[in-house]
Amino acid sequence: MEKRKYLGRYEHECIKSMTSKTIRSDDIGVAGYASLVHIQEVNRPYIVGEKGSEICIADNGYSELNFLPDNDNWYLTAIYDNHNRIIEWYFDVTRKNAVDENGDPYCDDLYLDAALMPDGRILIFDEDELANALKDGMVSRQDFDMAHGVIKRLIDEKIIDAVYMETFCLKLKSLFT
Repeated sequence: MEKRKYLGRYEHECIKSMTSKTIRSDDIGVAGYASLVHIQEVNRPYIVGEKGSEICIADNGYSELNFLPDNDNWYLTAIYDNHNRIIEWYFDVTRKNAVDENGDPYCDDLYLDAALMPDGRILIFDEDELANALKDGMVSRQDFDMAHGVIKRLIDEKIIDAVYMETFCLKLKSLFT
């Protein structure tokens, strides 16, 4: 089942304390909402990946820069270590991006994800989950095709590109200073 994600909220049991600020951005070429999350303390580091290729995505002093564009179907999470070095840019494909009745921006995650690593590698995740959701009637063929189309478009338009993302995220970060 798809998961609703609210911008600026880091919901994982490993986080002990954090701060977050969310803003509206119309000044960086893509309109949407941005948040900056500072992880102050963790109960334990959050490690993902398979044995031999694990990466830490949450630890003391780490931060996340999130962006939820208007009128599109993706959600960006840029993860930085405690020295402000990029760990990865992570793209969730979304069914919809919206703002709730309380003014809180959110997205409905649609299974398929892509990660851009600092060395330029692009990794695609959860294709099997999306295929199973289609088979089980949790998503329509239209949503399935849209999810794959979003990833293809982000790659083809060089949005999932290290040089573009570094520049884009620097512009986003500057809005918080």
